[in-house]
Amino acid sequence: MKKKKPGFTERQMDVLKLMVLGKSNKDISEKLCICNSTVKAHLTGIFEKLGVKNRTEATRIAILKRIIPPQDSEQP
Repeated sequence: MKKKKPGFTERQMDVLKLMVLGKSNKDISEKLCICNSTVKAHLTGIFEKLGVKNRTEATRIAILKRIIPPQDSEQP
């Protein structure tokens, strides 16, 4: 079973990991087989939980607070 960070759903963590990798909403929706509006809804929830207003701030906080482990934030 996957370990999730407190306050984030498993799907929000999936979206956040892909966002940290620089993926667009379209890329995220295709990778996770969800519609673009669902990606946007997850991003809204992520932004609220992190207390940020945009992807750049969310990515920065996710890495600094180790919400996304360093190995998950690097492209292979």
